Amino acid sequence: MVNKKSDKTALIGFVLIGILVAIGVFTDSLFLISAGLVVFLFAGMFLAYPPKLAAMLFGVQIVFTTTFLNSFSVYAGPFRIGIDDLLQLWIFFLWIGALMDGTGRIEKTKSGKLIVILVIMALFAFIRGLLAGYETDTSTIFLKTMLGYLFFFPAMWMLRSRANMKILLTTILISTALAGIWIILKGYLGGEGVYLRETSGLRVSSREVNVVVVGLFLMAMLLWKRIKTVPLVPGIITLFVMGAAILLGQSRALWLAVTAGGLIAFLADMSRVDEGGFRFGRLLSRILLLVVFAVGSIAFVTAAGLLSVGDVAARSGGADGGLAGDVSLWARFLSWWEIIRTVTQNPFTLLFGTGYGYKITYFRPDMLMKVSIPYVDGSFFQLLLNLGLSGSLVLAFLYAGGIAGSFRMAVKSVTTRNTVLALWLTGSFTALTIAALSGSLITNYRFTCLWAFMFAVLETIRGKNS
Repeated sequence: MVNKKSDKTALIGFVLIGILVAIGVFTDSLFLISAGLVVFLFAGMFLAYPPKLAAMLFGVQIVFTTTFLNSFSVYAGPFRIGIDDLLQLWIFFLWIGALMDGTGRIEKTKSGKLIVILVIMALFAFIRGLLAGYETDTSTIFLKTMLGYLFFFPAMWMLRSRANMKILLTTILISTALAGIWIILKGYLGGEGVYLRETSGLRVSSREVNVVVVGLFLMAMLLWKRIKTVPLVPGIITLFVMGAAILLGQSRALWLAVTAGGLIAFLADMSRVDEGGFRFGRLLSRILLLVVFAVGSIAFVTAAGLLSVGDVAARSGGADGGLAGDVSLWARFLSWWEIIRTVTQNPFTLLFGTGYGYKITYFRPDMLMKVSIPYVDGSFFQLLLNLGLSGSLVLAFLYAGGIAGSFRMAVKSVTTRNTVLALWLTGSFTALTIAALSGSLITNYRFTCLWAFMFAVLETIRGKNS
C-alpha cells in the first residue's frame, strides 16, 4: 500500500536539500548550511519509508563528488560522518527494528555469507591497524568503505516488495545519467579534477565515472529487451551521454571493462534456452552493436567539442608513448611488486595482511620521486596488502559468484523483467571486477553499498525463482 504522505515527505526532503546545497555553493557557506541540512535530513528520516531513504542515499552518493560530500561531514570519534553515512545508518536502524519484530529476517545466501566474512576480516584489519599505530583517519576510511557491503541485508529486506525494487532501480538510472551529464559539464567548466593534456586532450578525473557504467548497462538492457516504459530516442541519447562521460574519464581499464561486460551480457542473452542456443552470427551482431555504441559515444563527445578522434586514439595506446612507456601503468606494477614483497615476508602477513593504514614505499615514475602511501590502485592488491591472500580470495569469490550467478539467471529466466535484471548484473559485475584489477572502486570508494544492493537484487530474483 502506497503512503502518499511518505511520498510527499521524501519529495520535500529532496527539494530542501537541493535548496540548501544551492545556498551553500553560491554563498560559500557550506559548513554553516550543513547544520540545517542535518536537521532536515533527520526530520525526513522519521517520516519517510526505507526505500525512499535508500533512493536518497543512492542519489546523494552517485551525483555528488567526494569533496562536496566531505564538506558536509562531522567527526564522531575516529569516524567521519557525512550525509550519506547518516542516511545509511538510519536505514540500518529501521532494518534492525524490523528484525526485532520479526519482519526483517533475511534468509541465508551465498553472497550474504561472503559479505559477513569479508566485513569481519575488515574489522580485524582495522583493529590491527590501530594497535600498530597506523593513521586512524586512513584506517577508518578503509573500514567505513567495507562496512558499506553490509547494506546487502537491509537491501534484501526492502527488495521483498517489487515496487521498492522499481523505485531503487529508477533512482540508480536517473542518478547515473545525471552523473554522466555532470562529468561532461565539468569538461566545459573546468575546476578540480579537470586536466588538459597535450597528447590526449581533456580529462575529467571523477570517481562517479565508475558508477556511470552500472547505469549504462541498466539502460542498455532495458532498451535491448524493448521495455516499453523506456522511450527509445531519449534512451539512446542517455547511452551516448554515459559513453561520452566514460571516455572523458580516460580510464583504459574502464573501457576494457565496459567492452568485456557488454560481450558477457550479450553472450548470456544469446545462450538463453528460448533463444535457440548459441549462433556465431548473433555474436557478430552483438559485437557490431558495441562498435556502434563506441563510435556513437566518440561522435557525441567530438561534436560537443571536448575530445577529438585523435585524442581518443592517443589514450587507447597510452598518452606517454604506448603501453610499454605508460608511466602510470609502470607505477601500478611497482606498487604491486612492493605489496608482494611486503606480504611475503612471513606466512601470517601473507595470509592476513598488514592491517589497515600500512604504508608502502616505492618509486613513482610518473612523479619521479619515492612515495609512502596506504592507497593502492587495484582492489585485489589493496586487500592483499591489508587483509592478505585470504581477503583477496573472499572478494574474488564474491564477485565471481555474482558474475556466474547472474549469468545462469540470465540463461534460465523465463520473464522479461528478470532477464533484464540478470543481464544488467552480468555486465555490471563483469565490468566492476575487470576495472577493479587496476582501480580501487570495489574496496576504497563510497559506492560499496550500491554494489551490495546489486548482490541483493541477484539473491532476490534467484530466491524467487528457486
